[in-house]
Formats: sequence, structure tokens, C-alpha cells
Amino acid sequence: MRIAVVGAGVSGMMAAWFLQDEHEVTLFDREPFLGGHAHTFPVSLGAQTVYAETGARFFFDVSFPYLLALLRLLDVPLRWCPTHISFVDRPHRHTVVLPPRSPRHVLSLLRSARMLRHVLQLRRLAESADQVVRDRDWSMTLSEYLRHNHYSPSFGPEFIFPFISASWGAPLAEIPQFPIYSLLSVMRRSPGREAGTYEIDGGISVYTETLGKRLTRTALRLGTGIRRIREESGFVLEDEQGQAMRFDRLVLATSARDAARLLADVPAAAGLHTVARSFRHFETEIVIHGDPSFMPAQRHNWSMINLFNEGDHTWMTDWSGWRDQLPVFRTWMPPQRPAPTPLYCRRAFHHLIMNPENRTLQKRMAELQGRDGIWLIGMYSIETDSHESALKSALVPARELSPQSPAMKLLLEQVHRNQSSPDRAERSG
Repeated sequence: MRIAVVGAGVSGMMAAWFLQDEHEVTLFDREPFLGGHAHTFPVSLGAQTVYAETGARFFFDVSFPYLLALLRLLDVPLRWCPTHISFVDRPHRHTVVLPPRSPRHVLSLLRSARMLRHVLQLRRLAESADQVVRDRDWSMTLSEYLRHNHYSPSFGPEFIFPFISASWGAPLAEIPQFPIYSLLSVMRRSPGREAGTYEIDGGISVYTETLGKRLTRTALRLGTGIRRIREESGFVLEDEQGQAMRFDRLVLATSARDAARLLADVPAAAGLHTVARSFRHFETEIVIHGDPSFMPAQRHNWSMINLFNEGDHTWMTDWSGWRDQLPVFRTWMPPQRPAPTPLYCRRAFHHLIMNPENRTLQKRMAELQGRDGIWLIGMYSIETDSHESALKSALVPARELSPQSPAMKLLLEQVHRNQSSPDRAERSG
């Protein structure tokens, strides 16, 4: 069959890789590069280069098994990076560094009984992740979970709501309705291991470029946005230059909003169109820059991850150049603030809002997938808001269209090996 895959992020790339051995696959993307939100922007400062991420950035050991299996298959070298966080609480004029790196940080934490209590409850929340994931209860929100488990009334509004809002880059008002399962499923880590994330030397684009080299039988149409899709003996895709191509099957690996737009003129996809347009989004922007005013006021409080609570909104700056102590930063741009200088790169996109209704939409979508030769994939389509979900969503069309896919078999076998032998998987990192 001739199969169109629209969107060359990880879900689209994986779908193309799984399907290309048995079908004629064409992969489209309006951007001139592979990877979608998994994209690295290099910043050169003299003889040194900092690899800053414009999208996907953090992935952990327990909660990203499929991504770690894929990186092992691709021979992409990883390194474990302990993380440190600064939380700047402007309403209470207090900054806490976690974990404390100096006696000064310890004293700062101990000086505020309120903040110390919040930090201890944060640890308690993180330690409950395994049980929450086992229960798989999507219906309980963060605010309900805190109330049900007798956290202090101030923990939510004073600490964990702004903490998560800044971390996710999501509107503060949405966080109380954040599904506790979605939150804690990505916070899990191996017992006894310090908090941290994996890093790829050269940035996450090293992995997407390596995966792109596996698409040897896929026709790549990068820099080619799709303007319209219509039914006509299958599906006819019209690109932004007016060229039309016909396909037998259609895989949309875009955001839910873009999927809804593309399906508006496809009567057979009325059900999927309704589901896709029901997901909610917010507008956001990531900027890569060299402006230290977007960091904590005191240099000794600078951390790899810097979260800011302004009272009515939050934001985050990730210190991309922390390893070499270079002034390169990635910021979820706060509202009504002038752009930083120097400004190296900016990228605007619409981001999924996580709420309990998403699980209901996902279940409805699962019932409709492939019914009329159309599949919707991406991080919104299954499980939680993460790169891992985007990757796994590509298995949905692959299992139906190419159940004997050699690439899919390789990945699933690697996942099984890693789960059967955690030590081996760990050595791969």
C-alpha cells in the first residue's frame, strides 16, 4: 500500500520505520529537518559549543523504557546527569536549591519552616509514584490526590502547583486538574538512585538524525507542509505548493489541533475529527539565549533547572551551558516580558493540556483508529504527555498495517531484554 505519514517527529519517524519494509511510505513535514519538537540548536561561544534543546529535553531511567531501548538499538551513547533545581518563590521572597549544594543552601532551606515542610512533602509525593502508576487511575486529579492523602492545604497552591506549572511550561490555573497518574508516571526513578536525567552528547538531534538514517526505504518530503486532505479513491494530499499525491492509507503524526484541521474535509474521519478537536492546548514559546537576567538573582543559586513562581504565573529556565559554566539558557518565555538578549533561537508551538478528560478521548480514539484507513498518533493519543508516549504511539498503526515489521520486532525485543536485565540496560547508559 501507499501510505502517507504526516509529521516527522518521533511518532512519524517511528511509524515510517516500522512500515517501510512492507509498504511504500512517504513522510511529510513542513520543517526542513527530522525530529519535530526533538530538535537541538547549537550555540558556539568561542571554541566551545553548547547544544540547547528547543523541545524534548528530559528523559529518565524507569519511565522511558521504549526510548532507552531505541537509543540502544541505534548505538546512541548516553550519559547520566544528576539534576539540581532552584525554585524561586517570588511571593514569599525565598529561593531553595534542591538538593542543597552548600551550607548556604542548607541554611536557606532550614530558615523557612514553610519551605522545609513543602520540600519534605515533595519527597513524599515522589516516593508515591510507583503505587500511583500501579493503580493507573486517570480520574484523580492532583488537587484531589493531595486532599485525599492529607497533604497540608498550603502545599498545593504555595509549592507543588507552581513547581509543576513551571516544570511543564503549563498554565498555573490548569495544574490542580492535572491527572496525578500523568504527573507521577514520569517522575519514577530506580530505587536508591539520585535524581537525574539522561543526556546525549551533541544533543537530542543526534538521536533523531541517527534514526533518520534508518529510513532508507521511506520517501522524505521535508519542508513540505500539507494544506488539505480529501477523499478520492483513498486520500489525496495537497501540499502548500499545490502538488497533489494519492495514498491508500493515512497516518497523521501531528498535534491534535493540526490533525483536526487536516481532517476537516474528510467525511470518513468525522469521528476522529471530533475527538482530535476536543483536546485542549495552550500557546507557548521556548527561547534559547544568553541573558542571565532570566536566572536566579544570586549566581550561587543557579542550577541546571530554575523554576520561577511569580504568583499569577510561572516559568522555567534550563541552564543548557551548566556543564561548562557557559551563559547559554533555554527559557519557557514568561508573558509580557521583553525578549532576552542575546537571543539565539525562538520557537513557538501549541502544547497539550493534560486533564482527566484526555483519557476518555484516547479511549474513543482507540475505537476509531484505522476504521477508515486513518490513524492519529503522537504523544496526545496514548498515555501521558511525554516523548515516550509519542514513540509508543507509532506501534498502533504498525501492528495493524505491518504486524511482522522487522523494525518493530527489533524494538520490542530490546525492550524485553532491558526489562529482563536492568543491569544490562543500565550499562547502555
